[in-house]
Amino acid sequence: MRRFKRLIPYVIRQWRWLSAIFVLTLLSSASGALRPWPLKLLVDYALGGESVPVVLTSGLESVGLQDTPSTLVVFSAAVTLALFALNSALSIGLNLCWTLGGQRMVYDLAGDLFARLQRLSLRFHARQSVGDSLSRLTGDTRVVCSVADTLFMTPVQHVLTLCGMLFIGFALDPVLATLAVVMTPLLALSSRFFGKRLKRRARLGREAKSRLMSFVHQTFRAIPLVQAYGTQSRHTEGFRDLAEDAVLLTQRGNLLGSSYGLINGLITTTGVALVLYVGGVRVLSGAIPLGTLLVFLAYVRKMQSASGGLFKIFTKLKSAEASLDRVMEVMESDDFLPEVRDSEKVALAPRNRPVQVCFEGISFGYEPDQPVLQEVTLEALPGEVVALVGPTGAGKSTLVSLLPRFYDPWEGRVTIDGIDIRRVKLAELRSQISIVLQDPFLMPLSVADNISYGQPDASHEAIRQAAIGAQADSFISRLPDGYETVIGEGGTRLSGGERQRLSIARALLKDAPLLILDEPTSSLDVETEVSLVDALQRLVKERTTFIIAHRLSTIQHADRIAVLDAGRLVQLGSHAELLAQEGLYHRFYTKQASTSQGRATA
Repeated sequence: MRRFKRLIPYVIRQWRWLSAIFVLTLLSSASGALRPWPLKLLVDYALGGESVPVVLTSGLESVGLQDTPSTLVVFSAAVTLALFALNSALSIGLNLCWTLGGQRMVYDLAGDLFARLQRLSLRFHARQSVGDSLSRLTGDTRVVCSVADTLFMTPVQHVLTLCGMLFIGFALDPVLATLAVVMTPLLALSSRFFGKRLKRRARLGREAKSRLMSFVHQTFRAIPLVQAYGTQSRHTEGFRDLAEDAVLLTQRGNLLGSSYGLINGLITTTGVALVLYVGGVRVLSGAIPLGTLLVFLAYVRKMQSASGGLFKIFTKLKSAEASLDRVMEVMESDDFLPEVRDSEKVALAPRNRPVQVCFEGISFGYEPDQPVLQEVTLEALPGEVVALVGPTGAGKSTLVSLLPRFYDPWEGRVTIDGIDIRRVKLAELRSQISIVLQDPFLMPLSVADNISYGQPDASHEAIRQAAIGAQADSFISRLPDGYETVIGEGGTRLSGGERQRLSIARALLKDAPLLILDEPTSSLDVETEVSLVDALQRLVKERTTFIIAHRLSTIQHADRIAVLDAGRLVQLGSHAELLAQEGLYHRFYTKQASTSQGRATA
């Protein structure tokens, strides 16, 4: 129950709808208690010839009717229809209130979970599939509505029904009322036995569906690769295997649920049979009229249904707990807390001037005891362009990812203008950094919206100037709707070079004092690369820049070049200084030069 308390605030926020549901539930319980009485009216008074109560006679006379058998038959039918109409109206009202109030609870929880997922570190998202996160967000968050019903509304409704039915039952016949509650302990034992087993089956079923969703998401994200290598049949087979697992787990869960229903049905039917037998004997002996037995049998079913509903609360909570666990794993579990914690606000330098950046004794890795960076110390003075080069896996992208605090180092610290960035508010820190990632991430929005993603209030002219600076204006102008052209998810309607140029334009529009370029020309042809490098040379003069590149021609004019190898800083200097040292940088440059010369000759 302690874990379910976490959901109470989401339920309380919808107190108006819950109040309406409570009132409608009271009315529904009252009208439900009246529904069997027309049967007694018909059997005992209209057909059985027993004396009609004075209250009923007076009521009929007040509307000009007599208590004749034919009138009582018509009256019984009319009351039955009226009670049915009333119960139907109340049921529609309850469904409407639950739909509106319940959905608001779900979306409140989903909104908080979505915000939480966005704050979690890249390490979390690297080990957690997108499909699983979607499953938690769109499926498991419904637990709040289920819990609200199970903990609040259902117990109230069933308790009211039980109290009403027991009061009326003992008033009608204490002997039959006592028999009606004999089976109650057996229903409790049944719910206790099946509860934990149903929770386990529910969790396994949800995890199987999550794996299936993740597989589908990954396949569609890689659809060009799937088609290029002709692996559609392999992915289809994988889908069928995962779907088969999900079906089998669902079947086992349904079988367990059916067994639970069968046991409960057997218990309740035995109780009804016992009441029917003893009640029949009492009717034959003249102890009670037939109509009373029929009404009592209707109440017995309602009492057993209410008792079963109360005991099912335990079972339903166990099933809902499977979803709640998956939500709370993200919301509050220590294993899922973000590694990067926000801190108190410390002011950085104004955005109108470059900044000084220092990496001091940095050691870091993505997995314990597997360092990617080891004791790296590097400084970038205000307005400097510092290039990072080295073999694949040397730690270049990892190092610059520490600047916006995608991760925090194990040892050492990163400072901007002498301030440890862990003391700076994350929002302020990242507002001063423009970044072009190695993979150009684009949203399924218009070209203009993608460029202004970090500056949504930017004018059209500012967007256009950023595009011109990134050598993107010419191809944008050729698109069907120009800057208003909506690109596909991930920018699939554009070439790799075009996507990269939009990513660069987005960073340029932000105009932050610190610029990170991670392979900015990796997807560009040689001619565009040359023009872009010229544009970048003009733009980096007013900001401190880190640039990662495998093409050494891109970074020859950098103020300093840092050479990384196996996570360590092995060389540092200008292009000319590093060539003179004949170290790792010299070997890279010589190899690239000979390769380029060979291509030119060919």
